[in-house]
This record gives sequence, C-alpha cells and structure tokens, in this order.
Amino acid sequence: MRAAGFDPGERRIGMAISVGEASFPLEVIQRVEGWLDRVRQLLEEYGVDVLVVGVPLSLDGGETESTRMARRFIAELSRIVDLPVVEVDERFSSRSVERALTEAGVSMRDQRGRVDDLAAADILQRYLDGLGNA
Repeated sequence: MRAAGFDPGERRIGMAISVGEASFPLEVIQRVEGWLDRVRQLLEEYGVDVLVVGVPLSLDGGETESTRMARRFIAELSRIVDLPVVEVDERFSSRSVERALTEAGVSMRDQRGRVDDLAAADILQRYLDGLGNA
C-alpha cells in the first residue's frame, strides 16, 4: 500500500509519501493555478492507493474554519482521483514541527516553506503507526 499525506493550507499544501511503514516529506505545493494538476501528477507518479488528509479540529473536537477548508480540499481531491480518503486530526502537527525545527536551531526564515511538507509527513506517519496497532 502506498499512501499520500496532506497538510492543506490556504496558500500552501504540504505533501508526504509513504515508503513501507515510514513517511517522507515530498513537496510543498503552492495553491496557484495548476496546483490540482500537480497533485494528480504526483499521485499517479507514486502509485498512491490511499489519501490521508490532516483535518484540524478545535480543542473540544468541534469544527473550525480550518476544518471546513480541509474538507473543501478533500472534495477537490475527490473530483480528480477515485481513492479512499482518511481524515486524521492534526490539531498540533504544524506547531510541533515548528517547535522541533526551532529546537534544532533552524531559523524562522529557513523554516518557511518546510513546515508544510514536514507536517504532512507527521500526519501520514500517525496514520501509518495506527495501522500497526489495528
């Protein structure tokens, strides 16, 4: 099974890919004209079987505007590919990646553009880890 993980944002989409039981950051896709074609191209190139999308919930588990934006992203994906979609709660994935990069000495300037694909890899890894516990 090959899975693709996504951390959808308003301007950028982080994408990761699974290799065996591990996830790896793949690309940060800018939400500009043609972005959906790029996603389709990568899904086909890597032979993806399942899509894993980070969906942020509020602290009480409810929906937020970010939740609705992530679900719109899922709807857009569903129009271009016929693959199963798994939603993963990603409330703190971007923040934990930012914290880890800061602790590793990566400047805020250098973090820009890297957080999204690393967050997608984190989301995907949590999904993959859950498969082993099922």
